[in-house]
Amino acid sequence: MRRLARQILPFALRVELLRLRRLPAWTLERRSVALQRLDGAACAEFGYQLAARCSPLRRGYERDERLQRGKEHNVALAASLLDRALVQPGQLCSYHHLVGRPSRLRGFREGLELHQERAAGGIGGGCCQVSNQLYLLCALAGMRIVERHRHGLDLFADCQRSVPFGCGATIFYNYADLRFENPLDQPVLLRVTVADGQLVGELRCQGDPGFRAEIREEGHRFFRRDGGWWRENRIHRRIVAANGETLLDHQLAHNLARVLYEPDSQRGSATC
Repeated sequence: MRRLARQILPFALRVELLRLRRLPAWTLERRSVALQRLDGAACAEFGYQLAARCSPLRRGYERDERLQRGKEHNVALAASLLDRALVQPGQLCSYHHLVGRPSRLRGFREGLELHQERAAGGIGGGCCQVSNQLYLLCALAGMRIVERHRHGLDLFADCQRSVPFGCGATIFYNYADLRFENPLDQPVLLRVTVADGQLVGELRCQGDPGFRAEIREEGHRFFRRDGGWWRENRIHRRIVAANGETLLDHQLAHNLARVLYEPDSQRGSATC
């Protein structure tokens, strides 16, 4: 039946049916997920920086200026909807519950996104840059990742990439979400802004939690399969106490993606 539905029903209609199936549970859980946002004065109480990252809105390989401008607008809008969100101890935070559905009525524009593993324009396109950064912040801040979906395609070579491949999360409202839980005994504040052509993100709390987290890449490789290039690695996270004791060392993610460019397989790299 599913195969028949794929053949008969248009893609857009199939997507809406999937979203409709999730709607009852989606509505009920809004009572428990993080939705509170602080004002500027209250944010000043969160003086300890758990993690911080910034990423450029442009990397030099943009081909469609209209979609690029739409992406930059969407990133700024999604950032403003996430900024100043407060996550209480033990509380679940959902990207989609905070940002909501990307639509023209809510101010989103057409930007670059993936449709059935192909680059195309779509309303809200480009917001994956925000979810990518949020995922990395959560990893570096020691948050517990509850739901994360990896990218199935590696679109571009490593232009200006400062972290290992696969340190991101794709999102698709409301079906594929990015969710994390705050394991600390104090609330966590999310700050996300756009400044000087950069997406700037932070996770902050009120006091030193007594640990630091670091990530590392293992098993990175390019390989050929089914007539094309693929890329694979594993991301591990180590959480270390203030006295240097390792509290946790575990695999955070296994990434496998089809590559849409020609990698330098001899050096095992994907430089521009």
